[in-house]
Amino acid sequence: MDNNEHINTVQTAPPPNALTPEVAERKSFKGKVEYMGGGLLIYTCIFYGAFFAVMFANFIYYTVKTMGDKAEYDRLIQEYSDTLTEHAGGLIAGVIIGVIFLTLFFIKALPLKKIFEPHRKMTFGKLVMLVCVLMCCQLPFYFMDLGVEWLLNQVGLTLQQAIESSQSGSTTISMFLYASFLGPIAEEIVYRGFVMHTFERAGCGKFCAILSSAILFGIMHANPTQSVFAVYVGVIFGYAAMEYGLVWSIALHIINNFLFGDALTFLVNKLPETAGAIVEYAVLGVMFVAGIVFLIIKRKHAVSYVRENNPPAKHYGWIFSCITILVFLVMNVIFAALAFQEFEG
Repeated sequence: MDNNEHINTVQTAPPPNALTPEVAERKSFKGKVEYMGGGLLIYTCIFYGAFFAVMFANFIYYTVKTMGDKAEYDRLIQEYSDTLTEHAGGLIAGVIIGVIFLTLFFIKALPLKKIFEPHRKMTFGKLVMLVCVLMCCQLPFYFMDLGVEWLLNQVGLTLQQAIESSQSGSTTISMFLYASFLGPIAEEIVYRGFVMHTFERAGCGKFCAILSSAILFGIMHANPTQSVFAVYVGVIFGYAAMEYGLVWSIALHIINNFLFGDALTFLVNKLPETAGAIVEYAVLGVMFVAGIVFLIIKRKHAVSYVRENNPPAKHYGWIFSCITILVFLVMNVIFAALAFQEFEG
């Protein structure tokens, strides 16, 4: 070997502490996910913080209003506690402040203009198909709730309150605005906008980004049975956002919450009990059959989409071993565990 060859060999040799390509890829991937997870944790704290701040503000207000009248104070607090889930002032404040925070948090990496970019053109036929596939799970999950509740009752536990909360319609204007419109818009911006786009930018592939964001979306609901349903619909929302644009996942989310949630519940409650049950089961039955038909027709497309856009299993491991993601999961699992109550028969 002459001197020039020796010099070239020395110059191109990797430094002793250089990272292997796989280690470098993992560090880059997890760095993006950890950053996103940190933002998601802060958003969650803002959301719950606003809710509890409004609750404590009401306690202070009742304390001042009753001026030491303990009986009146206890009555007002009990009345407020009984209707706590019907008022959404804290929830509305939480999602608005939280989304503003995340917009600033991601202002360079993922500006709102980027996550709202349109993709493929949505047609009326595709929208109908997505709505049917979205809603076909309502009937099976309704019976799943009944089965889970029966099993829990056998061991002295119940989730009846959590199940009723997830199935009941809005009873106040504030809850109607939150559940049907503000909540869906905010959740889509957060989970299909910032979260899913971060996974995709990290290089995990479309389906991994869709499924992983759907899992976080489901866990966020902190309701043992509703969370399973939310993972399923999260996949449909994610596909719509990934292939057609975030506007369409927002539209589907509003259709789910407003049309098949509040509007259908309102209609059923206005009818006699038997007629209401017939209407509800008829609507859910039609959507179930239509959704299953579409899934059968499109099964090959669905399988090929997953195969083409699903990364190696290691990417799922990288995502769900990130510290911020684990903290988010544990926090919401603890909240979900609080929904279990003792069954009194």
